Amino acid sequence: MDIATKMQRYLAPPAFLTAVTLLMSTNMAVAEPNLWVSADRVARHTCPSVKCGVAGQLMFREGVEVLETKGAWVRITKPYSASCSGGISEYVKSGNSACVASNGINNGMFAEWLSTKSLTKDRPADPGEGATGDDVLVKDSDDYRRYRAQFTKAARELIDNGTCTASDFEEIGGWMASPARGQGMYFMYCGGMTIANRLYLDVHSGKVSR
Repeated sequence: MDIATKMQRYLAPPAFLTAVTLLMSTNMAVAEPNLWVSADRVARHTCPSVKCGVAGQLMFREGVEVLETKGAWVRITKPYSASCSGGISEYVKSGNSACVASNGINNGMFAEWLSTKSLTKDRPADPGEGATGDDVLVKDSDDYRRYRAQFTKAARELIDNGTCTASDFEEIGGWMASPARGQGMYFMYCGGMTIANRLYLDVHSGKVSR
């Protein structure tokens, strides 16, 4: 599993991580994805409606296992804790966060739903395949197909000024999206995997910061 995937899983809800750990520890087979994300992002809703809360997003080329279908929506997880406090789910990142049945949260539990308009049966081609030169250093970056030039330019500048090495980028695979920092923000680690080694790139300005 690449480091970008590990980081995305690290940010997933604890209940989901617990389920994954249980599956791994009992050597149970994990089903292969049968649908793939074809858009840059697809929202993970708490119920099969755009009016329901958004618990997070999946990214381009991520795969999902369909557990249930309702019209133009598919359920991709089993129910897990919504971490409700004061009638509000701590896991809902945007939109309706009320812990009520109409928002897909029943008895403090909810499952994740995706709209099928952003899914496809065949996995989209890897935009980093065939990368050459400095592009190879960042070919596994989130949103590589959109910001290849910005990612490559920033990587080369960081290597040239001694902040990072080519090995740092080869190990990590490129820049990872940082939703908590806002749209257009990505991060990378140079010289170690601690917070002190984390660098942020604003793809709109090209500025790198800590």
